Amino acid sequence: EGEIGRRKITQYTRYGTVVLSIIQGMMISIGLEGTQGPGGHSLVLTPGWGFRLMTVITLTSGTAFIMWLGEQITERGIGNGISLIIFAGIVARLPSAVTTTLQFMREGELGPLVALLILALSVLVVGAIIFVERGQRRIPVQYAKRVVGRKMYGGMTSHLPLKINTANVIPPIFASSILIFPATLAQFANHPWVQTAAGALAPGSWLHDLVYIILIIFFAFFYTAVVFNPSDVAENMKKAGGYIPGIRPGQKTAEFIERVLSRITLSGAIYLCIVSLLPTILVRQFNVPFYFGGTALLIVVGVALDTVAQMETHLITRNYEGFMKRGRLRGRRG
Repeated sequence: EGEIGRRKITQYTRYGTVVLSIIQGMMISIGLEGTQGPGGHSLVLTPGWGFRLMTVITLTSGTAFIMWLGEQITERGIGNGISLIIFAGIVARLPSAVTTTLQFMREGELGPLVALLILALSVLVVGAIIFVERGQRRIPVQYAKRVVGRKMYGGMTSHLPLKINTANVIPPIFASSILIFPATLAQFANHPWVQTAAGALAPGSWLHDLVYIILIIFFAFFYTAVVFNPSDVAENMKKAGGYIPGIRPGQKTAEFIERVLSRITLSGAIYLCIVSLLPTILVRQFNVPFYFGGTALLIVVGVALDTVAQMETHLITRNYEGFMKRGRLRGRRG
């Protein structure tokens, strides 16, 4: 059932991505047709349905190819293929950012002390992200002893790990997607209140940052509530004979888990807000010539941690297999 559910989710994701690519291609083509160049002429030489259809087909086929390539990497490689492709695209821009920073230092627009401060801040932020992404709130769980036939099971102590950032990078992505919608709508609607809303929610304004923070906190709690159900965890724990010391099994356990989860989710949401607003603060205050932080940094660090963990798992599994093949006990003559 789990495999069937995973395949259905993958299939729905494909359909949704293709539909979004078609809509996006149509909006891009219409926007290009309405854009004028330096001479007052349209950027598109032959506007019409032919150009729109070509744009939609090109964007949709490119998206389908990237999805297929990501699936091939997932099946034959290590880690999530799409995440690795996004990771490669972000890391590929690092040399350009370093070159631009050095050029700013030569021209005197960026002082050496500020550059060293930015470097130290970058190392500190990456370390903090790794610390938080690996952080867990471990709730102790005690399993009662039970006799099945002639054997005794249970009587051990375990823990229920709750991640500080359960939603990962989903809240900033959803929040930024919603904030982009007014600006996109303003390109096609010349209504005064639409233009006013798009200007007020433009990146860099205080209202944009405030709405961004509110949306990140909302989606952090929303996504956590979707992927983690304390009632189901408490019920499964009760069926397995487990209980949290000092907490009554059943509804009380579910309420305790939900209370702990709400507190650490708030901490994770605040952490996401700080990392997401870090690029804006660096550009405003220190005139940094590149964007450091935000969803790009969360994706890079998260994918790197997941890839290293999966590589270690493969190495451990391979070592165990080699030990089982070569480490069999044999007789003196064998």
